[in-house]
Amino acid sequence: MFNLPRKKKQKETLDDVSYIEEMKQKRGLWQQYDVLLAANGYGWDYMVATAAYMESADLDDISSITISEMANMPETELIDSYRKTQGYLKDFEPLSIEKGQLAIAGISRTLKAPVKIVMFNQTRVLRVFTIIDDRVILLKYIETIIRRSFGTKDAMKLAKPVSKKK
Repeated sequence: MFNLPRKKKQKETLDDVSYIEEMKQKRGLWQQYDVLLAANGYGWDYMVATAAYMESADLDDISSITISEMANMPETELIDSYRKTQGYLKDFEPLSIEKGQLAIAGISRTLKAPVKIVMFNQTRVLRVFTIIDDRVILLKYIETIIRRSFGTKDAMKLAKPVSKKK
């Protein structure tokens, strides 16, 4: 009898380079995860498309949609007008004019917890607030947002880490 080589257990990773270069966590009642993406900066159209994707792919009971001219400036809450249009961010008129910041909050079906996602125009920065205090789970969740892979076999799988630039 021949001894056949055993298959190695496949790791739960995707075979590509991670989109996340760095993630920092600030602990408190709400966990704040600040993410620096490895890719180029994103713009307003991408931000609106990402919010619309999250609206359909993961977020239930959307409780807040805010915009502001720039980070650290007063936010405008749009949830009432969003609810009047019966919700659909892709064609939501208040998002047709470019702003500096866009945030969407609701209950994540994946995390089974409240989540607020904040995007900053023309940057590589993404901020996520949640009550979940688990860095690995949030790293997987954020990569799933960026890849737009909710509901696929690659959802919540980490990619290979980004190699440090020298």
